[in-house]
Amino acid sequence: MHPSIIDLTADCATEHERDMTMNDINATPATRSTNHTGELIYRFEAQLGEPFPVGVFDDGIRFHNNFDGRISDGPFAGARIYGLDEFKLRPDGVGEVVAPEAIDAGNVRASVHVRGYVVPPDGLEMPPLEAIATPGFEFPDLDFRFTGSATLATTSPEFTWLNSTIAILEGTVNMGTGTIKVEARAA
Repeated sequence: MHPSIIDLTADCATEHERDMTMNDINATPATRSTNHTGELIYRFEAQLGEPFPVGVFDDGIRFHNNFDGRISDGPFAGARIYGLDEFKLRPDGVGEVVAPEAIDAGNVRASVHVRGYVVPPDGLEMPPLEAIATPGFEFPDLDFRFTGSATLATTSPEFTWLNSTIAILEGTVNMGTGTIKVEARAA
């Protein structure tokens, strides 16, 4: 009679070994042997297109912003990254970002789904949302801190580990210059 998985893991000397055994059983071949925690997925700089204000709502002003840029570092270096940033600027100056994005390296492509926050510099007095919605309003030339997370999906055999990875994103967004700088690392 063959022992069950439970019997095999119960015989492991430590909880760590038991967890490793279960992780190996549950892992796909692409993720079984490599831990990618902390690994750089990409670093990019991009340019926002003209912000399109949807309107002022009770919880903030909503914008649709497209962006386009190049990845400068990581396994996708040189690839194009682009997408739509659905952006809500709250009355307290914090921005909420939901961004479906794409990475295009020619023969390798990945979709990226980003959720995050843009936080204004300390001491910045935010104008009323109605003023921001006024045609001709110009954002100040200041870097707002961006923090977020992302899920990725690709069919490229080399990068299937991304399909089960959460990325932690850190960077800046400058609405005055339209510049986005972001780094993504595997959580």
